[in-house]
Amino acid sequence: MLIRQTAPVFGAASRLVPAKGEWHLSLSYRDLDSNTHYSGTEHQRIRERQRTFVINTQQALDIGLSYTATERLSFSLGVPLVKASWAVPTPIAPVPGPREKQEASGLGDISLTGRYWVFAPESRHNISLGLGVKAPTGEYDVTQEYANIDGTNRAVKAVDQSVQLGDGGWGILFDLQAFKQYSKATLFASGTYLSNPRDTNGTPSILVGLGVANQAFAQEGILVNSVPDQFLVRMGAVVPIGKTGLGASLAYRIEGLPRYDLIGDSHGWRRPGHEMFIEPGIAYSNGRSTWSLNVPIGFYRNREPNPYSGREGDATFPDYILLTGVSWRL
Repeated sequence: MLIRQTAPVFGAASRLVPAKGEWHLSLSYRDLDSNTHYSGTEHQRIRERQRTFVINTQQALDIGLSYTATERLSFSLGVPLVKASWAVPTPIAPVPGPREKQEASGLGDISLTGRYWVFAPESRHNISLGLGVKAPTGEYDVTQEYANIDGTNRAVKAVDQSVQLGDGGWGILFDLQAFKQYSKATLFASGTYLSNPRDTNGTPSILVGLGVANQAFAQEGILVNSVPDQFLVRMGAVVPIGKTGLGASLAYRIEGLPRYDLIGDSHGWRRPGHEMFIEPGIAYSNGRSTWSLNVPIGFYRNREPNPYSGREGDATFPDYILLTGVSWRL
C-alpha cells in the first residue's frame, strides 16, 4: 500500500510555507516487511505455526521536486523507484516446501500535484488544498517463472499484484494538509486519496499464477487484477527540542486500500483493508537541508471482504514501517 506524496516536515523547518520562487529537492525512502496474516481483524496465527505465511517486502525511493510559483501556489513532481518481492512456500502442503520469491524492481507511477495554501504564508495556521494526476508509468504486467502452489506447472506468469511496479491506470490525487502553531507545539494533519477510475488492467491475478483459479473465482471476476484506490491520513503534534534544530513528533496514521473505488467500478482482484499506526518521529534542520526519520508502529489491522461478492480473504500487514527522508532548499 504505497502513497507517494511530497509534504512538508512540520516542526523541522523555521518556515512551514515555502517562499515564492523556491525550489525543493527531496528523497524519501520507505521500507517494510509484511508477514503477519489477517482475515478481517483476526490474526491468523495458524499460518505462522504451519510456516505457510507469505513474506512480502516493499522498498521505495521517491525523488521529489517542488516549485513555489506564488506565495500560495506550488507544484510537486514525484518519481518513485520501487523494489518489491512476494514469497510463499511451494508446495504449501502437505509439508511446506522452500519459499519461491517473486520480484520486480524499477520505475513506479509518476505523479504531479498542485497545492494552494488558503491563508497568508505568515499565518500561524494554514490549510493546503492539493489536486494532482498519477500517470501509469510503472509496469503492471511484470512476469517471472514460478510454480503453482502445489509445486507443479513451472512457467512464466504474472507476479503478485503487490509486486507490480504500477497499477496500470491514470489516477486523480486529492491532497489536504493543515497546521496550527502554538507557543512551542505545532499541530498538523494531512490526507491523500488516490482515485483510480480504471476498473481492471487485464493482468492475470495471483489466483491464476498459483493455479487455484476456479469457476467461482471466474464468476466473481477476480482472475485479473483490479486498479484500486488508495488513501493515507496522518494527524499529530511536533515540538522543538531546545534550539538544536531538532523536532520530535507523535502522530496517528492510517493507510490502506478501500473495498470500493470512489469513481468507477471495483471489479478484479484486490486485497482491500487498512492498518492503523502510532508514528513517532524526529526531524533535524540545518541551513537549507531537513532530515527526518519516522517509524509507524502498527496496532490495528483489518483485511476487509472482497467487493461485490463479500468473499473473505487474507492479507499480510507490517508490524512497523521505516520512513526516512531528506530535502534541500535550492
